[in-house]
Amino acid sequence: KKFKSLKAAIFYRLLTSYPLNYRLSRSKGGSHKILIANGRKSITFHWHDSVEISGYLIRDLLINKALLTEEEAFKLVHKIK
Repeated sequence: KKFKSLKAAIFYRLLTSYPLNYRLSRSKGGSHKILIANGRKSITFHWHDSVEISGYLIRDLLINKALLTEEEAFKLVHKIK
């Protein structure tokens, strides 16, 4: 399935809200933020808000780090306007 790309600010909001519920663990300074969530792998978030993140990378992070199935990840991304 082809995932749509998202602006970094929107992807950050997706990660930090229900059902993923990632939260900021610590900020390394600069643009690196470590996001953690119970039962999921941590994600190093290093994009500036206005950057467009490719659908391929979004798919990869949601499946391999947030531990979603491809179907769950697709539904989550594509419900965003």
